[in-house]
Amino acid sequence: MDRVVPEERLLNLFIALTSTRARMTKQQIRSTVYGYDQRMQGEDTKADAAFERMFERDKEDLRRLGVPLQTVVDAANGGDIGYRIDPSAATMQPINLDAAELAVVNLAVDYWRDAALGTDARQAVTKVASRIQHEAVPELPFGARATGARAALGTLAEALHERRSVKFEYASSSSAPAVRTVDPWRILVVNGTEYLVGRDHGADASRTFRLSRILGTVKAVGDAGAYEPPHDIPLGSLTPGAVVGTATVALRPEAGHALRLAGTVTGADGEWDLVEVPYRHLDAIRADVLALAGAARAVAPQQLVDDVRRYASAALEATHE
Repeated sequence: MDRVVPEERLLNLFIALTSTRARMTKQQIRSTVYGYDQRMQGEDTKADAAFERMFERDKEDLRRLGVPLQTVVDAANGGDIGYRIDPSAATMQPINLDAAELAVVNLAVDYWRDAALGTDARQAVTKVASRIQHEAVPELPFGARATGARAALGTLAEALHERRSVKFEYASSSSAPAVRTVDPWRILVVNGTEYLVGRDHGADASRTFRLSRILGTVKAVGDAGAYEPPHDIPLGSLTPGAVVGTATVALRPEAGHALRLAGTVTGADGEWDLVEVPYRHLDAIRADVLALAGAARAVAPQQLVDDVRRYASAALEATHE
């Protein structure tokens, strides 16, 4: 039998137990629900034990998800146990959104517009909106605009679900663009920026990739179920509260309020206030300094100073071309 991912097997079990008129015993579930070992009990002790463990996990998962799984005992034979799900009790309550909530859902759909999930998202919101009383939908002028990172996000999410490797060209901040093959372990959004954490095949080690630095398209490669992510995924600088280093930035007294809130004023350099700012990613501090133009300058570390000069020089050259 082909390998079936646990989510598909769980869905098959849910459908079977909601469709049965009376109940299903373990033997019936094992022999008819796709995803379980179809061999009859007693032929293979190891297979029997594996089925028992799998079925017990699936029962717990259904109950954890709030599915009303019922245990039904035969009135004539107390040892004959079966299972069923009452369809009426498992039905979701109607989704009732007001105009503002629908606007937020539409914003999420816009976020997925060019991704693999875009079509499904549009169909879902259309069904939900059809049951809502017509009202004026509030304008969201700063809505999410689709980008290459959005499209990559959908492909990566699908590959992670299927446990398939992915291949893409990546522009690192410290090296030339190169093609990477990665086993996706987790996708994170930190401060509005999407990241992929996974095993880089070339380095044979855990690496973190910023989705905005992925060039071109992401392609899933290899077979489904090709790997299993580690139980404890190393998040490095993406760990909540993690700080990689501290930068020193000189600010004009009237400028840089966001940097001042994030850091600590430690002294002065003439007419400049010196502020130490903890950071996860140095390029975020670089962007803040450049955005303040002449009202801020980088002091330390030297990498930050060099990056600010390089980006500022490139901007000046582009302006005078």
